[in-house]
Amino acid sequence: MPKITKAVIPAAGKGTRMRPLTNYISKPMLPLGKKPVLEHIIEELKEAGIKEVAVVAESDDQKMVDYFEDDTSVQFVFDDSYSGPGSAILKTESFVGKEDFVVTFADAPLKGSGRATYLKDLISLKREEDVMGVLAIYPIGKEEASSRGVVKFEVDKYTNDKRVRLTDIIEKPSSTPKEPWATACRYVLDNKIFEILKETTLDNNGELQLTPAIRKMITKGDLVLGYPLADGLTRHDTGNFEGYFKALRTFIP
Repeated sequence: MPKITKAVIPAAGKGTRMRPLTNYISKPMLPLGKKPVLEHIIEELKEAGIKEVAVVAESDDQKMVDYFEDDTSVQFVFDDSYSGPGSAILKTESFVGKEDFVVTFADAPLKGSGRATYLKDLISLKREEDVMGVLAIYPIGKEEASSRGVVKFEVDKYTNDKRVRLTDIIEKPSSTPKEPWATACRYVLDNKIFEILKETTLDNNGELQLTPAIRKMITKGDLVLGYPLADGLTRHDTGNFEGYFKALRTFIP
């Protein structure tokens, strides 16, 4: 199977939860230490062997475009529809072509020295196994479940160094599992995801989410793996003030 060398980062959201900051700068460009959040994520991808990154951004986000203008590995795809991460990913179909690819969200930086090694392992699993997708997963508190993409698998078969077969994935579930696990916003996906996204129903907000498309894979019987975050890695959420300030304290040199 060919190497996976492309990644997509949906980064065109309104950032409403981070206003008034996002009235002046887009959420992916908020500073985290000495770099914007987006730069931390792009660096992680490049350290893991990704050669080309498509960032889906608003067409008037000139600050973002200017910041990365000298990085030849980064290109921009513009989307002003505010119609969800699934729609943003669809905008990159011609960029991805017939290859498998990585999706990383722009508000989910990882902290830890082994982040690139972990992502390499995630990518290797997709290449080596006959699967439709591999998702980074991690345990969360029950209070977080209603705001995450929660995954299900047979918990009693989980060990720290082994993948698990996902049996379901639900975006912001109304009921909380006893031991909730969620996606860490890193996905290695088969290019067939584009056709599945085109057939996926919009949510109640009129947005196309990635989670229900992956759920379609699982319910069809396609093999989708979850791979727990390695010890020493922490997934941060810079999409809300509490998570952003927590990340700020962690990323300060």
